Amino acid sequence: MSRYLLKFSKQGGIRFISHLDLLRVFQRTFRRSGLKLSYSNGFNPHAKIGFAMPLSLGFESRGDYLEFETEVDYTPQEAAEQLNAHMPPGLKALMCRKLKETGKTAAAAVLRYAEYTAEYRGEQDPVRLLQERLEAFLAQDSILSVRYSKKKRKDVETDIRPNIHSMSLIHEKKLILTMMLGAGNTGSLNPQILMKEFCAFCGLDYEESDWLYTRKEMYFADAKGHLKPLYEFGG
Repeated sequence: MSRYLLKFSKQGGIRFISHLDLLRVFQRTFRRSGLKLSYSNGFNPHAKIGFAMPLSLGFESRGDYLEFETEVDYTPQEAAEQLNAHMPPGLKALMCRKLKETGKTAAAAVLRYAEYTAEYRGEQDPVRLLQERLEAFLAQDSILSVRYSKKKRKDVETDIRPNIHSMSLIHEKKLILTMMLGAGNTGSLNPQILMKEFCAFCGLDYEESDWLYTRKEMYFADAKGHLKPLYEFGG
């Protein structure tokens, strides 16, 4: 068996398919490519393939990751090329690397942060107000967000400030906010939740359709605690 980590992009209309549907797309792509995936044992064997972190519906990505195992040994370049030859429009393998064959740590287990952009496509002109309020927003000791919990069947208040690593605003031809947010088992924050709270803090109405979200990259911490892109993870 060989283990691989695939970095891929997801753009255009395919951003509107669900996480489960995306998994099915990749399973079909592997079958068509001829790459021989490994399967689990038991009465209901399943392909050894999994995402580092699900992507919200409607988000684009230029830095998502898929981990998989094969029965046959391929070069990373060969695996990426064969997948790209059968990918549907909007999906593209950007790079592929081998993981340690004896390693048991999954990429999802080491994930710590994800980088996003939120591009404004609405009709308002909120640039000045967002610029003026950003520093004060981040200076808060806590930023409380209320969400409905299906498990508890009631609204639950959560402090999202610990999961905001950084946030900045770029305004050239477009208004774009960049965010480095907690991801993975240690704590995760959806950028939509952050933007809702930021807009409310600024006194602006938040319309989900006004913003295009893109996941740019994912990061893990090395032995010294330094953040590195997930494509450097060796397993």
